[in-house]
Amino acid sequence: MNSRLFKLMRLPTHAFGKEFTHIPEDVRQDLETLEREGAIYADHWIDEVGDFRHVRIEFTPDERVEFARRSWAYELFLRAGKPARAREAPGIDEDVAKEADEYSGVLKDGTQIPPPYHCFAAFMGKHLEALSCGHSDRETVINLSGRESLLFEIRRAVETLTPTIRSFNNREQGLDPWKIACEDDVRDLLFVMLRPHIFDITKEEAVPSRAGSHKFADLCSRAVEMLIEVKWIGKRGRWKKVVDQIHVDTQTYVAHPACTDLMFVIVDAVRDIPDPRKLEADLTGTQTIEGKEIRIRTIVCEP
Repeated sequence: MNSRLFKLMRLPTHAFGKEFTHIPEDVRQDLETLEREGAIYADHWIDEVGDFRHVRIEFTPDERVEFARRSWAYELFLRAGKPARAREAPGIDEDVAKEADEYSGVLKDGTQIPPPYHCFAAFMGKHLEALSCGHSDRETVINLSGRESLLFEIRRAVETLTPTIRSFNNREQGLDPWKIACEDDVRDLLFVMLRPHIFDITKEEAVPSRAGSHKFADLCSRAVEMLIEVKWIGKRGRWKKVVDQIHVDTQTYVAHPACTDLMFVIVDAVRDIPDPRKLEADLTGTQTIEGKEIRIRTIVCEP
């Protein structure tokens, strides 16, 4: 078995109740953001500006389920070793297999590749392919500036932690792994990832004492007015304790002058949290504490 394929099989992505092991990284990311936000992100050409722009594409609940169903069909096709016909792969729904086997590709120069052309788009169906790759009223151009742009870039960087940690822990044959195995490892990795965006980012920022407590936020930017706290779950049965810690930290960190935005990054290394997307929603929102309004966002990563 190809060593690269073996690595993919050992690094599953859990989304929409399925365990994906073979789909490409961009499809993994789409599934995760669909489950988390109900949308996917892409770079589309915008005629008005004559350039590519990052866009957010909203999906309806039914479209999210359909995207997951068709992604699962592509997963089964890849697991079966890419047979000549999608209908030969066990478990693929008949309608999806038929559309995939009739799909033809078109190259940039206009050359048409006759069916079956089994790229991921072949399994999407016309509607989802047009929604994901074309222009529609569901497409929102992300055109942020200043602090809001920085916050967006920070969130997107944090959401790539899962594939980043997997890449570090499972390097190519013959190379030593760069193990990410605790909170401090994640903190240092995030520091490196965010440093190009945040010039004044610091580690282990002291938080003003409240009721005799002494705490340190993992990452801090006074320019962006943001604190980031990392939580690592390395043993099963601990996720509720982490939630309690987050509630305590929220009440404590609000005393820091840079705490306008507070982000909690939970790295669930043992998949202890029963419903990560629900927990993210429950622990995300705006709170007013002692007259100060802070925006809280929680992101769960499962390496």
